[in-house]
Amino acid sequence: MNESGKITLSEQIYRQLRRDIITQKIPCGAKLTLQTLKEHFGVSHTPIRDALTRLNEEGIITYYSNCGVNVVSFTEQDIRELYQLAAELDSLSVQFCRYSYSSTPLISEMEELLTTSAQLLEQGDIETWQGNSEDFHLLFYHHANNHYLYEAASRIQAKLALLSNLYRSSENIAKIQEEHQAIFNAIRQDDYNLASDLMRKHTQDDVVLALKAYRQFLNT
Repeated sequence: MNESGKITLSEQIYRQLRRDIITQKIPCGAKLTLQTLKEHFGVSHTPIRDALTRLNEEGIITYYSNCGVNVVSFTEQDIRELYQLAAELDSLSVQFCRYSYSSTPLISEMEELLTTSAQLLEQGDIETWQGNSEDFHLLFYHHANNHYLYEAASRIQAKLALLSNLYRSSENIAKIQEEHQAIFNAIRQDDYNLASDLMRKHTQDDVVLALKAYRQFLNT
């Protein structure tokens, strides 16, 4: 955003491209040229380059200056390693939260997120629910009060969001919601060891869903 609080052109383009990649409107492995993007958005190269630089930093594209873009693609080993790292970071973020002055803000925000998520499921608003699910994990990083941990998680967040978007189904979503609730219950009981273990298993379980969904994507 600029100083007036208005969203800049490069920010708008960044958000749109990121959303299209995460939701696979622009699929994994797709190649885009700067000229194609310039014509699509009806703007000069400058805001497009700015947006692409940010997406490149998030790891969901490879940006070749003055040439074009390749959207990220994965091997099965990439996915395993990504979720292995995410599971340990998520678990560690829960442990760090135990050192906060008070657990009340964390519990309050978790409860609010879970309530909203349940309402979104009832309404069938899966896309917004997906964002809430990501926020549930990020909440622990905010309350862990360790910017190095948060920075490490931020580097893989977009890739995880992309993959998790592939395995959204009513059955999987219900399971994820139940696991989030179990983690919340452990935190509310002040059992951070249990919550940390549940979080690790929760993220580790997701790798099975991600691998299956990505194989299906490759075969379509």
